[in-house]
Amino acid sequence: MKGVVFVLFEEFIIDGWGEETFEDLLDLCPHVASTPIVGPKTYPDEWLIDMLTAACGRLGVSAPDALRAFGRFALPGLIGRFPNFLEGAGHPRALLLQLHDIIHVEVRKLLEGASPPDFRYEDPGDGGLIMHYHSRRRLCHFMEGLLDGLGDHFNVPTRHRQLACTHDGAEHCTFSISFGDAR
Repeated sequence: MKGVVFVLFEEFIIDGWGEETFEDLLDLCPHVASTPIVGPKTYPDEWLIDMLTAACGRLGVSAPDALRAFGRFALPGLIGRFPNFLEGAGHPRALLLQLHDIIHVEVRKLLEGASPPDFRYEDPGDGGLIMHYHSRRRLCHFMEGLLDGLGDHFNVPTRHRQLACTHDGAEHCTFSISFGDAR
């Protein structure tokens, strides 16, 4: 996993619970604490899972809830770091449709070794979107938070529900997404 995700997770914990809490989490994850995390470098996926597990235990929240909250928090940080990825997208649906064939292609060029999830789409014909999320990391709850963050960013009510989930035995996760009028 790219270091930028770890940096955003650090910001998420410090912003919500303080630097002391983050230091406590590092004490529970000595392999993470012993390595300086740099945005463009790649680190083992397990390190983020270890940090998440430690945070959930320390803060008394479930992993799905923590990942959703982290995804919503992370979206503005990702946009701030990669503002060019929003070019031509004035709505969450437009941005989502650019993820697979444009944004993630650029991510792979910019960040050597990046392996973002794959997406496939269906148009239900009602202005919404069916999105199929394929990821070996199975971070669909993080994706839910990112979807919430997109709605916040574009000021467009964005609702989603999972129709299928790898955590329930599905081959991939499928989201049904609807968009309301801009606020």
